[in-house]
Amino acid sequence: MQLPFHSSERLRKGFSLVEALLTIAIMGVLTSLVVSVVSTATQDASRMVARQQQAAVQSAVQAWASSQTRDPGTGQILSQESIRANYNSRSTSLARLNLVAGYLDNVTANHFLTTTTNSSAIESDALNTANQHLELPNWDQSSYPQVNLVNN
Repeated sequence: MQLPFHSSERLRKGFSLVEALLTIAIMGVLTSLVVSVVSTATQDASRMVARQQQAAVQSAVQAWASSQTRDPGTGQILSQESIRANYNSRSTSLARLNLVAGYLDNVTANHFLTTTTNSSAIESDALNTANQHLELPNWDQSSYPQVNLVNN
């Protein structure tokens, strides 16, 4: 004689609705954590590239200033004041970048020049991703020419 089939004796063939919902909720939380970490890493990488680009432009500005020792036409030694006046005569960051672009590698210089849309703010893809830009302000008498990394 066979006993009636009771619910406690049933064979389970799958997940219950509660188990399935709980699994989906846990997977959702884990996914959001992974996306957050990847997003932060991308922003950190963009900020690092932005700082490297600032350093490259700063090196180019310093190399340009150091190379301006003689007037190409007369051969006379130039004073730091005349070199500063030449730099400051370019009224925008883009004009100053064009002045020192020969001291950057061609790829970097072209990238800055093609990405920049505002003459007062030097832009690149990495700078735009980091919501930053570069500025080349006037060269003050008490310092060397600066390249500033500015938040948008």
